[in-house]
Amino acid sequence: MPKKILIIDDEEDMRIYLETVFRKAGYATETAVNGDDALARLTEIDPDLITLDILMPQKSGLKFFQALRDELATVNLPVIVVSGVSGHSDFFDPKALGGPTAFMDKPINPDTLLAGVKALLGE
Repeated sequence: MPKKILIIDDEEDMRIYLETVFRKAGYATETAVNGDDALARLTEIDPDLITLDILMPQKSGLKFFQALRDELATVNLPVIVVSGVSGHSDFFDPKALGGPTAFMDKPINPDTLLAGVKALLGE
């Protein structure tokens, strides 16, 4: 069974792009349009890894990440922050939140992204 990646991004083009990259590499994907959508479906999706945009309507990536790390079941779930915001790692306090596992800048280099995903999933 392929590993499942949850893509959280409010931009449809980015969700489609990431889905295409991951599916071509043999991963299963699910998408969410914001943090609220992702949290509501997190248990049913049961992802192995999450890609997370920061700036989204309703529940931002930062608020989603905080909620994710507050739950024992998801405290160690690998998260790659994928953002076009410069200095995006400054939004996260690794000591207070456990920190995202990795950061990727938009535009995404698919080879770099897949290498990061494989490393985080132990492949």
